[in-house]
Amino acid sequence: MTFKFPLIEGIAHARNIPFKSIRFETSEQAQNAPAPFTTYSLFYKGEFITNEIPSDKKFEKMLFNLL
Repeated sequence: MTFKFPLIEGIAHARNIPFKSIRFETSEQAQNAPAPFTTYSLFYKGEFITNEIPSDKKFEKMLFNLL
């Protein structure tokens, strides 16, 4: 599960969508992140989607639009 947002991971798994949560442990990891937002970034198939933490309903809508 994600550290703060287990609902998003659960929704992804329920729809058989691969989910991976990465927690940066060092400032070097954060500096080498693929996005400038190191507190939260959402990617789908390598494409940056948002840095906003979505509600479960907003995440469902995002998935509908992406799939």
